[in-house]
Amino acid sequence: MFMLSILAPRIVAAQAAPIPDRHSSARLDSVARLLAGLPPTLSEHETLAQTPAWKEHSDAIQGSWSKVRDGQQVALKAWRDAELPHGCPVGQTALYPFSGPDFLNVYWLFPDCTNIVMFGLERIGDVPKVETMSEKEFTNLLVNVRGFMVNLFVRNYFVTDTMLKSLGRNRLRGVVPVFLVSMALSGVEVLRVTPLDPPVPLTKSALTTSGQTDALPKERVRKRKLRGVLIDFRRSGSTQIQNLKYFSLDATDAAMADYPEFLDYLRTLAPATTLIKSASYLLHGHEFSRLRDVILDASVFLVQDDTGLPYARLRKRGWEIAVYGTYEVPIPPFQGAYQKGLAAAYEKQKPKPLPFRFGYQLISKRENRSNLMVARLSSRPNPAPTR
Repeated sequence: MFMLSILAPRIVAAQAAPIPDRHSSARLDSVARLLAGLPPTLSEHETLAQTPAWKEHSDAIQGSWSKVRDGQQVALKAWRDAELPHGCPVGQTALYPFSGPDFLNVYWLFPDCTNIVMFGLERIGDVPKVETMSEKEFTNLLVNVRGFMVNLFVRNYFVTDTMLKSLGRNRLRGVVPVFLVSMALSGVEVLRVTPLDPPVPLTKSALTTSGQTDALPKERVRKRKLRGVLIDFRRSGSTQIQNLKYFSLDATDAAMADYPEFLDYLRTLAPATTLIKSASYLLHGHEFSRLRDVILDASVFLVQDDTGLPYARLRKRGWEIAVYGTYEVPIPPFQGAYQKGLAAAYEKQKPKPLPFRFGYQLISKRENRSNLMVARLSSRPNPAPTR
């Protein structure tokens, strides 16, 4: 109980921390732009932007991005403006479980949420030190960035196994560079990147932004680390600072025994606006039951595809659900996650196909079977008991 009482205030308080000196934030934003194929803003990065490798990178990534920006992004934003409440539908927080480094979709859908909370298995990584890299190292970094982002541009989701291998083997070393590129492409300024994990494993410490530790009883010794990163950013021309918190963790029930305070933190986010997409139907089984209950407790507004919270469970809790796109039997190997109740809802509501890609069901450029649900909870039920 002691841990549960101290964690949530400290994570929430992180957003109020002062922005560091201008040079530090200027370097972050310049590095983000450099990796995104955009002209850097610091003179010390201009030499890198004159190299043949960067010019090739800029042409390639900006060419791919222009197709996404003028196609997928325009269509998704038009749908958002017509179908969703403006900005941040409910509360101040957008919660995105099993997100990987997918900043683009959550920001496109909920651009005015002050706080974005994301988590997945992927490691955190760090801001690349491009100033100290050799020409070969810098070239390899650009190749890695380009390959990673183009994969997202084509699919609009990350393949988890591929992503884990990619982030472990190349110079990206984690999700932070991917977040920086996505933010630069989205036209926001990166202000600060701060680790949220303590400097030692969570065996005798609580999650802080300062590195200070709090003693835990010996019987609460942990086997795993809970790591996170805080990224402050703001829209061009705006004074409003927004923040993204990403946590690297195993969210199964068994693994959560090592950091139960994380579930308590998620509950403090209520009332949250939640996004779930391309989530491998993890919330349909028994291994993520604790997380599923917490998401249901914290969420009041939900945008998801069929890989998210089961339709029948939402209806049982009193959620009102509008469906969009086309619902088919899930792609292999997830055919067993077919939902008869959801199929009946599609038959009854008869929605039009979605004008953008969402989730796993894109068969080809000519055949888009993407599905999407928008769910609202009009009254909050009593929270599920904590297991």
